[in-house]
This record gives sequence, structure tokens and C-alpha cells, in this order.
Amino acid sequence: MQGLNIRRWSTPLIIGAGIFVAITGLFMFFIAENPVKFAHELVGITFSVAIVLHILSNWRPFKRYFSQRGAISIIALAWLVGISLVTTSVLRDNEEPEELIVNHIEQTPIVLLAPVVGMDVSELVDQLSDDGFAVDNPEMSIEQLAHQHNADTDDILLSVFR
Repeated sequence: MQGLNIRRWSTPLIIGAGIFVAITGLFMFFIAENPVKFAHELVGITFSVAIVLHILSNWRPFKRYFSQRGAISIIALAWLVGISLVTTSVLRDNEEPEELIVNHIEQTPIVLLAPVVGMDVSELVDQLSDDGFAVDNPEMSIEQLAHQHNADTDDILLSVFR
């Protein structure tokens, strides 16, 4: 029985998986993450396994790269860029865009929020009062109103946007 020839199938697997991971990665970056994320991650794992098998089956040529200054520089640069991107992602504020928007709305004075929801200031103040959130001053924010009534800002926002 002839041994399993890893080289014969690991290279085509790397090519196929690599192209798939590249395309789905671009799709996730520029268009939308959710539809392809699971497939991207799963094929990425397959890609990683194929790379390891490819390296093992081509060990001698692989080792030679580490005796060439240019190759070492390119490998080091790729690692530095990758590590810096991971570090930047970890240190960055990972707040979702929806959370940022809601936080800004919560800090917006009621007088400025009323036209956004298609109401006069007096209409919004009356609506909030009817829902149990009496407004002393329309210059106060949703956050301040929630604090005044010992309420959750989400409850007040539900009243505003109903």
C-alpha cells in the first residue's frame, strides 16, 4: 500500500480554502459580517490545518526560508502587523454602533429630541408625564430624567419612541 501523499492534496486545499477565506474576509470587512462569519471561521480552521500539513510535508524547503534575511524580514513584518492589529482591537473601545447611538440619544436634551421624533416639545413632555416621567425642564436629558425618576433610560426611550 502506498503512503498517503499529503503534498498532493494539501496544496490544492490551501489554494481553495485560502481563496474562500480571502473572499469571505473581504465580504465581512466591507459588506456584512453575519451571513458568512461561521463559514469563514470553519473554513479558516481547515485552512490552518492544511497549512500545517503542507509545512510538515515540505519541511526542508520551509526551513530554508529561515536562513534568508529577506524572508525573515517579511515573516517578521507580517507578524508585527498582525500583532499590532490584534493589540489595537483589544485596546479599542468595542462598543457597538447601536450602543453609541443610544448613548448619544440618552444624553440629548428633550427639547432637541422632540423634533427628531416628530413632536413639539410640549407634546413630548406631556407624553413622558403621562407615562410617569414628569419633566421639570425640557433642557434636561433622557439620562437626567431617568436619574430624577430612579428609572431605566430604556423605559423612558420606549416612551419617547412609541
